[in-house]
Amino acid sequence: MSAPVIIVTGASRGIGLAIARTLLASHGANVATLQRTLTPELQALADQYPDRVLTVSGDVSKPEDNARAVQQTVAKFGSLTGLVLNAGTLEPLGKLSEVSLDKLVPSLQTNLLSALYIVQPAIEHLRAAASPANPARVILVSSGASVGAYQAWGMYSAAKAAVNSLTRTFAAEEKDGNVLFLSVRPGVVDTDMQGHIRKVGPGVMAPNEMSKFTELHEGGLLLRPEQPGSVIAGCAIGLPAEYSGEYVDWADERFAQWRHQE
Repeated sequence: MSAPVIIVTGASRGIGLAIARTLLASHGANVATLQRTLTPELQALADQYPDRVLTVSGDVSKPEDNARAVQQTVAKFGSLTGLVLNAGTLEPLGKLSEVSLDKLVPSLQTNLLSALYIVQPAIEHLRAAASPANPARVILVSSGASVGAYQAWGMYSAAKAAVNSLTRTFAAEEKDGNVLFLSVRPGVVDTDMQGHIRKVGPGVMAPNEMSKFTELHEGGLLLRPEQPGSVIAGCAIGLPAEYSGEYVDWADERFAQWRHQE
């Protein structure tokens, strides 16, 4: 059986980088990444696996960059068996009654429409690589905010709720194509996004909601990227067909086999 070939968006740091590392080290996958910035950490990973990593510089909010990532991946590795759609942004942070209207579309392009921008050019390749015994898999990174509400997170929360809806719809539409879809809540992870919340949040978030994130950080309770990252990578390799279309928590016991081991 040939090695899995998976595109990971937003892999330059944090959860995305952890997912890429796990796919390479634990699952023998070939990995293509799509990101705006080629960080030293991602470059080091590419140097460590020179024949198995393809880095594509681009912006997930641009359809042409997504299509180029798919084309280059298939050209290098010969197939495409999965996607992990991890890229996202909290911006614009602010009350919905006050947020700048010119920031709405860019936010939706990055957090929601980017899924369509890459699934559309990828789907024919995913179908071609899939079979009932070995389906292709698309994992969309969602958020607990998709089913809740925080002051100033309105655009992010709405987009992530829509990501869950897209996941259900994709799964319903691809039942005959052997392509599975899953939306995953990664928990509160120690990433640059959390640093941004601590920096900007006190000026726009409700104090009681802001305190949750401050206390998690001060108490050393933020998840490490490897924790949800290892589960998401495992789902990209081995998600069972009966879970397709679900929105799940990374700590769901059904996925315990893929949890990062110290």
